Amino acid sequence: MVNLYKYLWFYGTTPRDSHITVLPINKQILVKQNQSVLSAALEQGLDWPHDCKFGTCSTCKCKLIKGKIQPTSDYSYTLSKDELKNDYILACQARPTMDSTIEVELGDLEERPIAKKNNATIKIAEMLTSDIMKIVIETDNDVDHNEIAGMWAELSIPGLDRPRSYSFASAPHNAKPREFTFFIRKVSGGKFTEWLFDENRDPDECVIINGPFGSFYLREKKTPFICIAGGSGLAPIKALLEDAAKNNIERDVIFLFGARTQEDLYCMKELSEIKDQWDKKVNFDFIPVLNMEPEDSDWSGARGLVTDFFEKEYIQRQGIKIEGWQAYLCGPPPMVDAAQAVLEKNGLNTKDIFFDKFTDESNK
Repeated sequence: MVNLYKYLWFYGTTPRDSHITVLPINKQILVKQNQSVLSAALEQGLDWPHDCKFGTCSTCKCKLIKGKIQPTSDYSYTLSKDELKNDYILACQARPTMDSTIEVELGDLEERPIAKKNNATIKIAEMLTSDIMKIVIETDNDVDHNEIAGMWAELSIPGLDRPRSYSFASAPHNAKPREFTFFIRKVSGGKFTEWLFDENRDPDECVIINGPFGSFYLREKKTPFICIAGGSGLAPIKALLEDAAKNNIERDVIFLFGARTQEDLYCMKELSEIKDQWDKKVNFDFIPVLNMEPEDSDWSGARGLVTDFFEKEYIQRQGIKIEGWQAYLCGPPPMVDAAQAVLEKNGLNTKDIFFDKFTDESNK
């Protein structure tokens, strides 16, 4: 383990309201005293790359050119020793202690949706599997669906120490006004999900939604792309593909959905409808892959780890070359890490791999 503070010559002690100059666009943003650089950047419309907001993914890393910051957590396990030596920080875990200059490679959105906070109530709560629930919340006020398919929002209830992050499970065009859909997995010890899954909870209790956030969305390109989802990570993949189908995207896609058993598969009808809506001039492969299905069951589909199946079926058996493709991965961190390793080993450029890791830590 690297000692973070050994490298933080730029470490300051007391955060304060500060102005941050963002390079290379030379835009100045105000970061309030108890606010992270990332939070301020998103509020002010910058397409700052980010996924987890908890210091575990390193997507929001940036370089401190001038000034001082206070790290709110030890992210030496996330950034490499060389990155720390070269003054890289995590924007989600950095609070400035003086006016500073930061360099970051921003995303390609010309205008990022501005996050807004609204009160809402749960209108639908439906169990999809033994541990995944579909909820539909309705906001008290009219809210435009300004999210981009694949993004996420923060959900909270009064008295909760901090909000939890969940991806939108429907493309904006499929959502009714004021309604937002999420797939939420029960997390052992998770305060929000313990409340949500409690059969005796007050159905009229206020839920606070804040969003949209995230950099997980379909990039414009003509090449084929791969989607791999696991568990509740199906939500943003489903939304992304729904949106692409509506917009008649003419791109081949391989979509693998990893689950434990048949009982853990859900939304199969909706996923089949997406395949039916896909442009008929291109291919849409949708394959669920089960890794814990009993050998003596009636399942005749794919088995094993979803990443192993992809490599054996598409790389080795079919001989597909994936150089120049894109990949969109969402689910548990071990699955995402394994998929990324397989894709990179077989020629996919790291910059063309986009992922959203669903960590228990972000939802406890």
